[in-house]
Amino acid sequence: MGRLFEKGNPGKPKGAVTKSTKLVKEVFADAFTELQKDKTVNLITWGKENPTEFYKIVSRLIPMQVDNIGNTTISIKIE
Repeated sequence: MGRLFEKGNPGKPKGAVTKSTKLVKEVFADAFTELQKDKTVNLITWGKENPTEFYKIVSRLIPMQVDNIGNTTISIKIE
């Protein structure tokens, strides 16, 4: 049996997702989708009851940098 990290064997590429990580993400996505059907526990209800925490989480999902190529007007509507 050869050595795992011999010269010329770079290993997994950067950003590669393992099968178990992919499976866990799919399971959580399925659970989240199912929970959204229940009006008493869905994200919208929770967000209305906990707006500060909701916006803390949402703010982490917004890209920190936006490149405006082609001088396109970008507007953000916050309701």
